[in-house]
Amino acid sequence: MTTSANGEIVLFVDDEPMIRKYFERAFSRDMRIMTADGSQAAYTVLETYGEDVAILMTDQRMPAGDGVSLLHAVKTEYPHIVRLLTTAYSELEHAVAAVNQGEIWRYITKPWDLESLRETLSDALEVYRYRKYEQALLAERRQATLTVASYMAHEMRTPLRSIHAGARGLEKHLSTLFDGYDWAIRHGADIEPLTQRHRAILGESTANMQRVANRANAVIELLLANAGAFRISPDSFELCAITDCVEAALEDFPFNDLERSIVQWDKGDHFSFNGSMHLMILVLHNLLRNALRAVIAKGNGTIRIWADARDDINFLHVKDTGTGIPARLLPRIFDDFASFSGDQHGAGIGLSFCHKVMASFGGDIRCSSVECEYTQFDLQFPSRQNE
Repeated sequence: MTTSANGEIVLFVDDEPMIRKYFERAFSRDMRIMTADGSQAAYTVLETYGEDVAILMTDQRMPAGDGVSLLHAVKTEYPHIVRLLTTAYSELEHAVAAVNQGEIWRYITKPWDLESLRETLSDALEVYRYRKYEQALLAERRQATLTVASYMAHEMRTPLRSIHAGARGLEKHLSTLFDGYDWAIRHGADIEPLTQRHRAILGESTANMQRVANRANAVIELLLANAGAFRISPDSFELCAITDCVEAALEDFPFNDLERSIVQWDKGDHFSFNGSMHLMILVLHNLLRNALRAVIAKGNGTIRIWADARDDINFLHVKDTGTGIPARLLPRIFDDFASFSGDQHGAGIGLSFCHKVMASFGGDIRCSSVECEYTQFDLQFPSRQNE
């Protein structure tokens, strides 16, 4: 079997002293074992040795908190730890539910078969080591992305500021230019006619230039945020209407005629949130790209977007009837650099970015999917009803 390295800890949690001693005696020759008599004692160990804990195995039924609740908390705070649940046959439904929800890696029924349990612990150590290897690769990719993103930010922000300033200057003085043109026409100047349509296009172009510059800056923020250069700051957040965000995203997205025809926007309920319209548009563009890719790969399907306001929480839903996502991939789709589309040009930062943006708004994003049937993203926003 694979033995535990010096720093790799197997933490076993059970309120029965004899069972803890039995576990330690059975496996301490091959592994570094630590034990705890409940959730509180387990947290004490984790606070001291958290980065070195490779496996956490806990009993389900304990006087002060159940095992699944402990493992759920550990999943959030220490995602590198491989989580195991030991339970009696009579409580098997808790273990099966925990596996299905991604709370645990595997469950072990009582009474234990020591050799089988030894193999399970050995396999869990291999899973832990692979996760650590993935984390090292992720750190390398993040550093490489940070280098590229920082270069792009330096090279692009100055010209973008110039474009934005130029558009604002043109907007400020455009009426004066029109007045000068009208004066010249009245005094018989031989110049090319300027129609009302031309005037309207010029007026719209300044807003379009500023919008494009803002979107480009938001893309730079996307790269920097995913590279770990900074966290999304809420300092510039403002009240945003979800309807305005969706309609601006649909207007700006580079659809072809076929793509736009399969996207249905059902406004549904109206609500507002405290956040950034530019970041929200980027989130929607990411989801639209994924949905279009899935529908095109399937050969048919539709995309539906709708809002749903409730007393305690608000939702924006994006659902496509494309290829769907395999169940084994769903728990990881919001991980940094996770890419499952098969598109070799993807960097795997889209859904991770969406998750970070929604978290910065005080909300969340979740996904449900059935392969070959549908994928639905549910964007959750805090309700402002009681503010």
